[in-house]
Amino acid sequence: MGLYIVGMGPGKPEGMTAEAQTVLTDCEVIAGYTVYTQLLKERFPEKEYISTPMRQEIIRCRRALEEAARGRKTALVCSGDAGIYGMAGLVLELAEEMEQAPDIRIIPGVTAASSAAALLGAPLGHDFAVISLSDLLTDQETIKNRLRAAAMADMAVCLYNPSSKKRADYLRMACDIILTYRSPQTVCGYARNIGRDGEETKILTLEELRRAQTDMFTTVCIGSSRTRVIGGRMVTPRGYERRPDGPRMRETDREAGKEPPACLPGTVVRAVIFGGTTEGRLLYERCHELGIPVSVHVATQYGRQALSGDEESLKWQEEKPCSAIHTGRLTAPEMEEAIKSAGAELVFDATHPFAREATANIRSACRALGIPCYRISRRTAPKEDVPEALYFDSIREAVSFLADREGNILAATGSRDLKEYTALEDFRRRLYVRVLPLPGTLEDCIGLGICGRHLTAMQGPFSEEMNYGFLKEFEIRWLVTKQSGSVGGFEEKRGAARRAGTHLLVIRKEEETGISLKEAMEMLEELT
Repeated sequence: MGLYIVGMGPGKPEGMTAEAQTVLTDCEVIAGYTVYTQLLKERFPEKEYISTPMRQEIIRCRRALEEAARGRKTALVCSGDAGIYGMAGLVLELAEEMEQAPDIRIIPGVTAASSAAALLGAPLGHDFAVISLSDLLTDQETIKNRLRAAAMADMAVCLYNPSSKKRADYLRMACDIILTYRSPQTVCGYARNIGRDGEETKILTLEELRRAQTDMFTTVCIGSSRTRVIGGRMVTPRGYERRPDGPRMRETDREAGKEPPACLPGTVVRAVIFGGTTEGRLLYERCHELGIPVSVHVATQYGRQALSGDEESLKWQEEKPCSAIHTGRLTAPEMEEAIKSAGAELVFDATHPFAREATANIRSACRALGIPCYRISRRTAPKEDVPEALYFDSIREAVSFLADREGNILAATGSRDLKEYTALEDFRRRLYVRVLPLPGTLEDCIGLGICGRHLTAMQGPFSEEMNYGFLKEFEIRWLVTKQSGSVGGFEEKRGAARRAGTHLLVIRKEEETGISLKEAMEMLEELT
């Protein structure tokens, strides 16, 4: 006797485990969501059924516990697996409140993620995350944070409950977040009505998925950066292609624009570059010219496209695929593991001058591994060269200065610190920002109340004429920028500000030691 929490599998009887079949045959009472009990009544007509509609899960679980406590063998059924978005957890929570709870056993089932994956091919062949987009029990911000974390980790992502009548745009929201870190051509797929009448599957790109129509009976699989289509099926390789006897990518896959293996088996990576800047791109291109196997890490998909978006770069990768480009922000331990896995001889830190945390993590990782690390130091204009500018040690200091001064402000300091500007009481009226055209960045700006004409999304650096036109168009009196040097377009901003009569506020860059880009190029030549 007791309560059995049974995972029914994806839908059809063949998808149910033998153990689940035995339990349902032997039980007296079957409790479940109305749709699921209707499916079982044809096969087990002699049973007593307890059915409740959607959102009455607590009532359903309590009644099943009560029947089992009376000594009747009871089965509470769930689709897929009872412990994955099922009733197992809720039953155990409710049983804790009872003076004498019945014996509870959980019977596993085939969950929607593995069912959909089997129909699509092998999209979950490596690490993956399962996330429900339903916000009935989880707030939307938590869902967004989980999507960002999975996307940054470059894991395949399986989405449950992608859309409903009240959440028609949630799948698009999820795709926009993941597009911040992955290519629009990322391989995706979905399966609808798994194991039931009207079963349907489709393989498509991430950009196409963003516009797809789905429902609560659809399970979505979003591939990692390595997922590709093989023989019409969605496959996320686990890494066997790195073995000498492992599989090779066919020419047809390359012609279709799929990413080649990170490096051909047997290739030894000579250098690791942490980039996302012009310097990082130039180092990467120099590796192309010299034929040096290299592993590159960038924080965002935007940085990845800057590395591999041009025809020459793509041609080089196809003809000589010995470079690996990895996307996503890494912690110090993750950086250490990435450097260790590459087995490189040296590391170049070509991250942005203001990416202080990233630089500290890279140094920490290299120190732990005993591998040489070279910081590419960007030449910036010294303070004495810009006598008309006002200098501050932080954006917060600059905002405090602006609080008592009238006039429109252009924040050209990037998106990560925009929240500092909201300390200005009238920021919605006088603040204009210029950020990268990334879905997540735009979403963050709008969330802060920065939108409409006050929000410009474009990739820089910009010419002096373009900066000047912007300053005049929006009557900018104060231009806030970072001490980013010639590569970051500092001189063009300075020249435009001087011509427009705009005050220049500069956020100082901390003094750093390192080598020049030229010295780094010379070190690469020594590796050949």
